[in-house]
Amino acid sequence: MKKCIAFLLMMVFSLTTFSYALFVPIETQEVAAITAVIRPATPKMKYIPIIPPPPIKETLPVEAKFSVSDDEIALIALLTMAEAGCECEEGQRLVIDTVLNRVDDPHFPDNIYDVVYQRNQYAGIQSPYIDRCWVKDELVQLVREEIENRTNYDVIFFRTRRYSDYGVPMFQIEHHYFSSYD
Repeated sequence: MKKCIAFLLMMVFSLTTFSYALFVPIETQEVAAITAVIRPATPKMKYIPIIPPPPIKETLPVEAKFSVSDDEIALIALLTMAEAGCECEEGQRLVIDTVLNRVDDPHFPDNIYDVVYQRNQYAGIQSPYIDRCWVKDELVQLVREEIENRTNYDVIFFRTRRYSDYGVPMFQIEHHYFSSYD
């Protein structure tokens, strides 16, 4: 996690219009070997110029309509944990599909963040439910798999105990009743 935060900070600093060098302590010989110019500042610190990192593939294509970042994948996995953490794998996949299908549907926002946090849509993303959830690696993998090949392209709504008041009822998987849009 610390490496990710450090990487993100380096990206932010490298994208600014300023060309200042960061003060970074030298901990290994590998870091010193990467830099071509090192000017000593103090006996304990050395100047290291900002070296842009190599390009990293951070997004995956989804139906050529939008891309999904690692943060968005984690958000969908967290939502899935909150909404269907105790459901079977098929039920979890269908919950993931509701998010992806809504992004594709013109009746809903066109990005994952806005779909997940749209008012009165996913109760599991609200406190106190979300406070008991975490991003599981298994769910992240399910999200990635659903992005590449969805289980169902029609599910838009789901609900427990009964079908949603919106949409056309489709089927029930364990405790969830799934519906498509009209």
